[in-house]
Amino acid sequence: MAKSLEERALERRHQIEQARAAFHNQESGYQAPQPKQEEQESAAVTSTLGIRIVIAAFLFACFVYFEQEHITFMGVDAQEIVRQVEWNAVPEEKLEELFGDVAVSKK
Repeated sequence: MAKSLEERALERRHQIEQARAAFHNQESGYQAPQPKQEEQESAAVTSTLGIRIVIAAFLFACFVYFEQEHITFMGVDAQEIVRQVEWNAVPEEKLEELFGDVAVSKK
């Protein structure tokens, strides 16, 4: 379940306050309380980049294998996948016709 922007902002504010307290009280020997175990575990689980890379590599390997062996899956072959990827839903000419007079200014 994804956290809302407000929840993430509150968590960051809490972490900043803890860091400030730790530096402020460092001379007196006071240590700021450590984050709870649940917070540490949730921070470790949030990154899914590795999983997404593995899934993408697996799908690409399947595509290459299907293309080499001329396998179809539910009536779709590798050539159909290539056609769908290359298909341009809105041609550039149509975009230029629709937005040709729109100018983008840099400030």
